Amino acid sequence: MAQKYPSSRTVNARLHRLAGQLQAIEKMTVSRRPCAEVLYQISAVRSGLEQVAAIIFEIELQRCARKKKMLPSDVASLTHAFTKIR
Repeated sequence: MAQKYPSSRTVNARLHRLAGQLQAIEKMTVSRRPCAEVLYQISAVRSGLEQVAAIIFEIELQRCARKKKMLPSDVASLTHAFTKIR
């Protein structure tokens, strides 16, 4: 049986917040806000998406580790590597 994300509420809350930020960016472009402000918000959304990806990656990696009997240190090392290559 596939494991549900134990932090699905966290992931969904983050995605909901990001959707709101995207809507705000759209409004900013329509109202011709300064480019720097728009780019700052885009950077925030990008960072938020990377955080969501890292959470999902770590959960999946832990699931795989349980099946393959990986050491917790291996999981931590791979998770750290993932966050560095983003």
